[in-house]
Amino acid sequence: MKFDMPTCGGCRTCELGCSFRHEEEFNPAISSIKIINKNGGPGFTVLLAEEGDGLSIPCDGCKDFPVPVCLDFCKERDDLEKMIKEFMAQRKEVV
Repeated sequence: MKFDMPTCGGCRTCELGCSFRHEEEFNPAISSIKIINKNGGPGFTVLLAEEGDGLSIPCDGCKDFPVPVCLDFCKERDDLEKMIKEFMAQRKEVV
């Protein structure tokens, strides 16, 4: 699921934190969250993986943690937290 995040600076530390949480390695390719350049306008597009694709791990909202790991590293935590909550709510509606 893709979200527009005008406040994102593109540092990608959320990707690193996510990949380390899942696989204990800093590898954005396996992260559940991807920061994607967008055409026009400020910020970036945030992609939260709904399903595994053989490399990326589906986002589970860090259900075993008090706070999703990516939020610990995001400078715009409040905006990212809203996206994750929306993502998790929509996933529950589908299941």
